[in-house]
Amino acid sequence: MTPVILVILILLVTLVPIAIVLWRVRAAARVQAEALQQRFPNATLVPANFFGQESAGVTQLRGNGMLVLTDTELYFERLWPRREYRIPLAAIEAVETAHSFLGKTNFQPLLKVTFRTHNGQIDAMAWLVPDVEGLKRTLETARR
Repeated sequence: MTPVILVILILLVTLVPIAIVLWRVRAAARVQAEALQQRFPNATLVPANFFGQESAGVTQLRGNGMLVLTDTELYFERLWPRREYRIPLAAIEAVETAHSFLGKTNFQPLLKVTFRTHNGQIDAMAWLVPDVEGLKRTLETARR
């Protein structure tokens, strides 16, 4: 077997499974977005990469999902493992731009939301979103 054919086979064996996984993730994200649009018909939906919840510590994995801004809450549903997070708008203390969160960075600005939990403790979450400044303005307007 020639080296060129060997390289092509190695690339096929590694790239085809990656392409299949990416295709499945994108399909699952479309299904999630459609379901959330039906569940929250008047809400703003934003694809987001979750950087974690401060109170859960630094060992959390990042995860893709959909951030949903309704009239009463900021809701995030992570795609895998499926999990939902709810922050009532009235509980939000601050909305800011961060460059890293829990020691994680993507070298892009992150949306950081600081809030009070149901038992009065301060906590925070952060996401990588397509338009941090636009979502910050939208959140600030919704909080008023």
